[in-house]
Amino acid sequence: MKIAIVLAGVIVVAVAALVAVRPDFLKPASLALVKKSDIFGFSPGMTFEETSKLVTQRRYRCRQGQGSYVLECEINGARVTVTSDDIDAQHPIRRVHAELTNPGPQDEAVKSISEQFNAQAIKDARDGWTWIVGRGLKLGYDGSALTLMAGAEAAGKEEAMR
Repeated sequence: MKIAIVLAGVIVVAVAALVAVRPDFLKPASLALVKKSDIFGFSPGMTFEETSKLVTQRRYRCRQGQGSYVLECEINGARVTVTSDDIDAQHPIRRVHAELTNPGPQDEAVKSISEQFNAQAIKDARDGWTWIVGRGLKLGYDGSALTLMAGAEAAGKEEAMR
């Protein structure tokens, strides 16, 4: 019996040491592949109903602006604009735009965004930095604001600019 207790203690100490050295050891492999795909909880594809629930749960202060399905919020010092599709009956979010008040040095911001979204940054001469995040969403950063949109809308926006 004493040998079993000592053996169990050694195993516990070994696992604790392994977790101290490699904290990701106990995380399931499926979580390592999950990428963040939202800004303050807002993500393209969310319905207007889901968006309203999020605003209520997190107690964001938002108001409808410009059009009937555009929300403007002040969250943690950022001015966030959530644009929803006004044609579709569920009014899914098309784009989330967050103007940052003090983003700091651009290199540090790009590194931080890359870590948060678990994605590699791509430098674009015209638009600043871009990332492909989550389920095919495009995240852009121009040095003062983040814009998250569905990949199809991002491609359409690029075509319109040409």
